[in-house]
Amino acid sequence: MPQGRAARRHTTIPGAGKARITISLSKDKVRFLKAHSGQAGVRSVSAFIERLVAQAQARAELEKLGARTALYYDSLSPRETEEQRAWGELGELGLAHTEE
Repeated sequence: MPQGRAARRHTTIPGAGKARITISLSKDKVRFLKAHSGQAGVRSVSAFIERLVAQAQARAELEKLGARTALYYDSLSPRETEEQRAWGELGELGLAHTEE
């Protein structure tokens, strides 16, 4: 079986639930990653990149949730909007009593 570059590009790491990828970065980006991975307290550049990707993924998911929430509230009729406002006020009163 050929072991060319394409064959190594995406391989699964047994038992880790992870896949190996190959990327090309400018030398200054590599220096940045190496310097900041140590400062971030992670054991490797790969772990640092995984953390960065996870943070970007969380931001994207939060933005998507915010957009879906806005669409939901924008689609409500005036009557439904008033009902939601009333429920919100009731919830605030309940929270105020639990904080006292």
